[in-house]
Amino acid sequence: MELFKVTVTPEQQAALQARMEEIAQGFMQMRDHLRANIPALRMAARLDEALQQQAVAPTTARG
Repeated sequence: MELFKVTVTPEQQAALQARMEEIAQGFMQMRDHLRANIPALRMAARLDEALQQQAVAPTTARG
C-alpha cells in the first residue's frame, strides 16, 4: 500500500539519511545508558515496592 510518493534530490536524500542516523544514534545511546543502569533501576524498584508495602502495613498501637 502506497500512501504518497515524494521525489527528493540526492542531496536531500543524503541529508535525510544523515538525520535518521543521528536519531538512531541517540536511541542507541539511550538504550546503552539504560542497560548500564539496570542494577540501579532494579534496586530502586525494589526499594519503591518495599516503601509502598510499609506505607499500607497496619500499625500496631503501643501502650
